[in-house]
Amino acid sequence: MSFGENLIKLRRQKGWSQDDLANNLDLSRQAISKWENNTSKPDIDNLKKISNIFSIKIDELVNNEIPDNKAVTLDVKKEEKKEKTITIVKLIIIAVIILYVISVIYKFCSLLIIVNGVQKYANLNNYHYVITTYDENGLVEKEECWFKDGVSKTENTVYSNLNKSIYTLCIDYNNNYGYKFENEGEDKNILDDAEYGLYSKEYSNGNQMLTRFPAIIYKYDYANVLSCLAGNIFLDIYENGIIFNTSTNNINIDKNTFFPITLYDKEKNTVMCYEINLNSVEELKI
Repeated sequence: MSFGENLIKLRRQKGWSQDDLANNLDLSRQAISKWENNTSKPDIDNLKKISNIFSIKIDELVNNEIPDNKAVTLDVKKEEKKEKTITIVKLIIIAVIILYVISVIYKFCSLLIIVNGVQKYANLNNYHYVITTYDENGLVEKEECWFKDGVSKTENTVYSNLNKSIYTLCIDYNNNYGYKFENEGEDKNILDDAEYGLYSKEYSNGNQMLTRFPAIIYKYDYANVLSCLAGNIFLDIYENGIIFNTSTNNINIDKNTFFPITLYDKEKNTVMCYEINLNSVEELKI
């Protein structure tokens, strides 16, 4: 079979006109017509182009008779290969989605465990805690709080340049009364419950109390499940602790007590270290 006859068969098997083939080869329709009529033959460059278009060897194109199903079979193989590629891409996308869902579930479950651990302190009616905060320069702040039977006293000492200032807050939740003073002064400022929201939290034992404990956890907003899931929070749970990587801080907390151990402020490039002690109160009056 001549080259022209082979070309006609391949073109028709693709459902192309002479114009279609001419456009694919960037030639005129007249050139295609001459090849098919065997009045002229393509040069080697055009032979290579035809070979690529129809996925056939040049030797078969020029010297052999092409079976009627040759081009159709090649097209089917191309379609099968394309479908396999699409299937692989779909499987990859599904795998990525599954991994993302697993990571969200893992994060949610981890946060629930942490929040449940924190909530065990919610009904405490008798405690004394001390939080000592350090940075690379030494002691920064000391917070000490006593709470018993609806009465609390909190002393917050801030250290700066070998000086210290003490802020004291005393609240009687039973009688809706509270006051504050600074540096052991005698002038006591009566608290405004509207300003401080002192009496808005009531626990199951009937006592109303300021949520200072476990505010040592809540003050950094990483014990709230909804807040954590809404923000860009990454969890790294290891043998002795949990690291929260937020947009502004890296927070390391103890896995058993859920107390903060260190906090790295990314914006200020500072590290704060916490030492926390907790025990009971025998008697407290303000």
